[in-house]
Amino acid sequence: MAAVQRRIKESVSSLDDSPVGEGAISAMIAVVLLIGVVWNLPDSAIKRVLVSPLEPIAVSTGLDQYWTMYAPDPPQRLEKLEVHVTMADGSDRVWTIAPRDRIVGVGAHHRWRKLKESLASEPQIRAGWAHWVVRQLTGPSERPVRVRMILKTQVLPPPGVSGRGEAGTEPLYDENLAGTP
Repeated sequence: MAAVQRRIKESVSSLDDSPVGEGAISAMIAVVLLIGVVWNLPDSAIKRVLVSPLEPIAVSTGLDQYWTMYAPDPPQRLEKLEVHVTMADGSDRVWTIAPRDRIVGVGAHHRWRKLKESLASEPQIRAGWAHWVVRQLTGPSERPVRVRMILKTQVLPPPGVSGRGEAGTEPLYDENLAGTP
């Protein structure tokens, strides 16, 4: 067994020491990288042209991997949730999801983001959340008169396009609290 291992090692060693061997190894690396890039390009004329000649190599080596499975539907817009609590004196208090702490806040921020997505898609939970925010922003002696939940959006431009996308505002919830003590 040791003799076989030694022969393989000598063969590989002599392969990468020769100019032909170095060229072959460099070509293999280039093909592997090219296949990885081509397989993950968005659908385009370039991709369609390159896939055909590379497909036999990609399929036979298992390099035909689609990494879009990790982000199959990337976000098309930025969203910011705001809850506005209007007080009896006319002042407006605003609650938003706090910016993510880049060191330890990734996990917590993910939960807030999922909550925002749920509030945007599930109208039945909005009233309970709005009332929770009112309790967070007001004291026992203060008098809130209105609560509004707003989703501010901005469309992301496609890759390679500069500028800002269209901005919008979607009212998600609005309740008059004037009867609440």
